[in-house]
Amino acid sequence: MSELLYQTLRESVVNAIRTKIMNHQIRPGERIVELELAQEFQTSRGPIREALRQLENEGIVEYTRNVGCSVRTFSFWDSYEVYLLRTNYEAVSVRLLNGKVPEETIQKMEEILESMRKIPAEEFESVFEYDNRFHEQLVLMSKLPRLAKAWEELYYGNLLAGYELVREKEQILARQYDNHIAILNACKEGDPEKICREVKKHYWKTIFRMMQEQKIEDPNLEQAWMMAI
Repeated sequence: MSELLYQTLRESVVNAIRTKIMNHQIRPGERIVELELAQEFQTSRGPIREALRQLENEGIVEYTRNVGCSVRTFSFWDSYEVYLLRTNYEAVSVRLLNGKVPEETIQKMEEILESMRKIPAEEFESVFEYDNRFHEQLVLMSKLPRLAKAWEELYYGNLLAGYELVREKEQILARQYDNHIAILNACKEGDPEKICREVKKHYWKTIFRMMQEQKIEDPNLEQAWMMAI
């Protein structure tokens, strides 16, 4: 098999396993058996092993000694860290451009937001993909490759964090437009501090809902969040 074909096979396997995890066909904490996946995908265990290594780097699966590979259980504090870092990455880009968001970026954000508003309930999971793409525009406009790479490493962490809220699908879909339009409007105004405040508030709302859902009480957490950024 040529190197190109092998790489294509590995990427296909990565995508297939990732999809099974995101669809909860393999659930958090569940052990992943390489042989079973190799049989299912009709391939050798080599591509499976490499795919799992990549998913480990993405933070989706983890290896435990004497246990093997399993889907990572995403805790509240994992989500807190992901959103804290995402907020900072977006703020770095916004401040680098002094709030002058390119027209091309604004146009892409508008298109993504409009698509997000039209998501039917049966395609609920795609809301997290659109959310990622919307926020990604603020990072990519900086044209800093290392910042973009750091952002990309959090991509699937955001999806896993979002899937912790799947019990309130209708409510999530209903509020997505309002949750993002404030950021978009701030970008159009061009005030860097206002954009950063809206981004910060946006992520904090998600963290606060998680705290309520998981009954986490920490009166100092919001203050620490606002002070840290």
